[in-house]
Amino acid sequence: MVEHPDDGVKDISLVFSDLDGTLLHYPTKILKGENGNQLLKLPPSSTGMRGVISSKTHSIIQEIRRTKDVKFVLVSGMRTSTFLNRLPFLPKADAYCTEAGGRIFYPTTDVDQSDAFVVKPKPFDGAMPEDLIPFGIIEDPEWRSRQEQVAGPYDSPDLKELAKNPSLVKPLKERDGLLWDFARDLVHKGYVLDTKGYSACFRVNRKQQDTISDSEFDALLDGRIKPFEGLASSINLSCVDYYPATSGKKHCCLYLAERFFPDSKGGPTKFVKEHSVCLCDDDNDLEMAEACGHAYIPEISSQSMKEIIGRYPDHFTQTGGEGMELQGHESTEAALLLVSKRLVDKETNELDSTVATSEGG
Repeated sequence: MVEHPDDGVKDISLVFSDLDGTLLHYPTKILKGENGNQLLKLPPSSTGMRGVISSKTHSIIQEIRRTKDVKFVLVSGMRTSTFLNRLPFLPKADAYCTEAGGRIFYPTTDVDQSDAFVVKPKPFDGAMPEDLIPFGIIEDPEWRSRQEQVAGPYDSPDLKELAKNPSLVKPLKERDGLLWDFARDLVHKGYVLDTKGYSACFRVNRKQQDTISDSEFDALLDGRIKPFEGLASSINLSCVDYYPATSGKKHCCLYLAERFFPDSKGGPTKFVKEHSVCLCDDDNDLEMAEACGHAYIPEISSQSMKEIIGRYPDHFTQTGGEGMELQGHESTEAALLLVSKRLVDKETNELDSTVATSEGG
């Protein structure tokens, strides 16, 4: 296995991880996994994609959180309605970020409220009793308020209703705010948008364009059509996501670093660079990857990502993908084991490789 890099990252306090293509994989044929490491099959997304996650991925993440006193955060561009339906299959985390960082949620033990969104984790091989205890999630009101100042009021139903029916989010013509003004401008130009289940983000998918040519779609990528001032965008495979410039995966990570570690010296940017790593795979992860001290890549989803990794080999560690021995969930497990291996025991200040050894690393 690749040794951990000498990249200036000190004792790790935060691990940020993308989901699709990183912790979750989409094999053409869904296998059962190995004995003692069964694969959990997620419900299909709104676009019909169905992913898998391995039991070992769950176990390593919970080991990192329990024994290393590290905050583990899931950061995804997926729509919130999809995220809510996948939550029982996802690793328990210290925070969850959806819609390219537009919404942030935290787990809570308070599940008795009538409007609480309760998560009942799915069993996985190696699960500890505490891993399967139902929990609720609550949204960060301060972060939401910041994004609403640009995106406009979310106007989305409560989480239980949103999970059941993402179409309950207001239609585009009824939404207020800069983000939706820009969305209507794109519709006027002939673009087909995906706003279903989104509150702080929307997507333009190349595959969904009926009358827009490839050249016209490329205008969204090369800057000929720019988002309104105050908005930002990122590329995710054949899609372009638009959201408030105050949002995005990088800003989401910096905000959480400040929230979890308010007394850190030098501010959140310095703290994230010196005390965090991330797992990711695609162009829309690049700002997050560059902000963190090091990035682990289980798979590469684009040629541009491959080129950047080639230019900055000291900042990226690839554990699987095309042309490499490991694929799918095995490459994810390898990346997580590298993270675990390099964690510094905060009492002895020595590298603790207990998890990596016990998992065969």
